[in-house]
Amino acid sequence: MITPPRTNWRTARRAVLVLALLAPVLPAIARADDLKDARSALTAGQLDQATQLFEKAAAQGYAEGRAGVGQVWLRRHNYDKALEQFQLAQRMDANLALAHWGVGECARRNDDCPTALPEFQRAVELDHKYPDAQLALGDCLTQMRKFDDAVTALNPGLNWGKWKPRFLVALGNVELARDSLRDAGVYFTQASEAAPDDPITNKALGDFYLKRGIGSLAIPSYQKAVSLDSTDIDLRFALGRALAVDAASGGTSTYNQAIEQYKWVAEKYTQLVPNDVKGWSLLGRDLYFLREKDAALAAMKKAEQMGDKSKDMYTIMFRAQVDAKDWNGALASIQKGDPNTSDLMKLAQVQAILGNAAAADSVYRTLVEKDSTSNDAKFALLEMGKSQYKAKDYPAAIGTLSRRIALDPNNDEAYYYRGLCQKELKQCPQAIADLRQAVTIAPTKGDRHFWLGVAYSQCNAADSALTEFRATVAVDSTSKTAVTAYLQIALEDHLKKKDWNGAVEVLKKVIAIDPTNKQALIWLGQASQNAGLRDEALKYYNQVLQIDPAEPNATKGKATLQKAPAKP
Repeated sequence: MITPPRTNWRTARRAVLVLALLAPVLPAIARADDLKDARSALTAGQLDQATQLFEKAAAQGYAEGRAGVGQVWLRRHNYDKALEQFQLAQRMDANLALAHWGVGECARRNDDCPTALPEFQRAVELDHKYPDAQLALGDCLTQMRKFDDAVTALNPGLNWGKWKPRFLVALGNVELARDSLRDAGVYFTQASEAAPDDPITNKALGDFYLKRGIGSLAIPSYQKAVSLDSTDIDLRFALGRALAVDAASGGTSTYNQAIEQYKWVAEKYTQLVPNDVKGWSLLGRDLYFLREKDAALAAMKKAEQMGDKSKDMYTIMFRAQVDAKDWNGALASIQKGDPNTSDLMKLAQVQAILGNAAAADSVYRTLVEKDSTSNDAKFALLEMGKSQYKAKDYPAAIGTLSRRIALDPNNDEAYYYRGLCQKELKQCPQAIADLRQAVTIAPTKGDRHFWLGVAYSQCNAADSALTEFRATVAVDSTSKTAVTAYLQIALEDHLKKKDWNGAVEVLKKVIAIDPTNKQALIWLGQASQNAGLRDEALKYYNQVLQIDPAEPNATKGKATLQKAPAKP
């Protein structure tokens, strides 16, 4: 038998000892590698591979692996499944900051910041330098309008090197939320200068200009962001909106350029991720801007059923429902949306259509309080005044319309409705002055002439009234106001002067518009009778009696004609 040298035995024993010592460490190293590879796959967008690696780590007892699965579901926009994974991770390790951030993030993306807030606060307590949690905490505080707390939460991030631009964006959003446009613009510009090649900072600056309705300034920022990340559907969608806004305001952009971006979102993204709720949501919004409104509503409702709670989607759905005259549906949608001033205008009009005068008035007052000199405020003041006039609150309407006239003395509607209020209050000189001014500004509107004629009649200025009634029918000879104007012309210009044939000619114009107008038929009967047109008179009296069998003038006129012998 050959005996091995003692040195070989010693080497073997040392190797066995080392392996024994390393044995507990090897699984941990394997799990750490799985997590590292999983994070890399998630960053690269390889979601299936990331899921497999995170699941492997989770099966080995890593709570971070389970939270990683939740991150994948977040990327897939399936917040219910993501929440389930993050809550499992919390049960595995109650002190895992990532798990608390994930639970909060699911709530935040469902627009439930009150639920998200304590989770973000806990995540920040557990990890004092956790940028995603700190940014999310600041965003929720901003949404809850706790602006000072939001600034306090976000300021530390300004010292976190590469993360500073993102925190500048977040601070800009705080200022934008409290309408400090100048400060917001400074933050967004600083963020863009600090990270000129970051799509997020470029998008933030574009969003700032787009929110202000300046599409031409938003376009370059969005275009740069798209060039940096050409697969981001939010960027493509935002660029499309900026191009559309610029085209609508007479800029150099065209609707075809906007449509090109919308089509990319509609066709490419939904092909790549057919079951993604966000894809359906953006598809619906795209279709709305492509003016395919029925298909847009269908897509957005599908997204809503799948769980999308995007404020922007609900805002666009509100507009589509207003276009479709689905007033109640529109009211329900805008409660979950984020309306701009144009949407508030529509909201007030919807409330007025539904008879909710107080609610409409409240929206108009909000617009006026926001900026009492803007075009939106001018429109709101006019609508408030008209609403008060219809509610017969004439003094209040006069005050509101006077404010409107002070902002723009060339608006005929404001003078028109203020004149009508003064007419109702029997304030003759003021009513005539305002209605005459409405006629001067808008001489082609028949109702302006008509009501000025009525005011002259009430104030015993018959000749002036007759002039305005003639002007009424010269401008508009087919409306309801024309009927009354013709009757006044027939009475003042012909019947009182015993010009029977002239009266007949004018009154026939009345029944051409309104064949059952009883007053016109009675006067036609009387004028025909006085003109010796017996058969014509009988015809008109019979038409009156078909409408009202007991009408005394027609009954008497017909009886008189039947007693008298017919002239040869």
